[in-house]
Amino acid sequence: MALDLIQARHDRDAPYSHRGFALDESLHAQLLAAAQPRADYPLLHKMHDYYADTTFLLGELRGLHAELARVAARCADPAQVRALQAFVEVALADGDNLYACAD
Repeated sequence: MALDLIQARHDRDAPYSHRGFALDESLHAQLLAAAQPRADYPLLHKMHDYYADTTFLLGELRGLHAELARVAARCADPAQVRALQAFVEVALADGDNLYACAD
């Protein structure tokens, strides 16, 4: 089971989108452990509950990308974080939102 980040223009389009990133429990735990203090990483902490849905609006994606860049070096697998950053970059370039959907 993974927390799926789905790229779509509107929430109604998310179930039909084929653009996604599967965030497994290990990467989720690494991100939140590295994203401290919590107040410095408000966007990453929107995903604090692995089993809850959340939304990252287009206007938040640049900030999310910056938070990911700051935590990448502190994660056990920075390549996974960079892959997530690349996914966020594509959503930003396409003008889409990201919808985190728990399975």
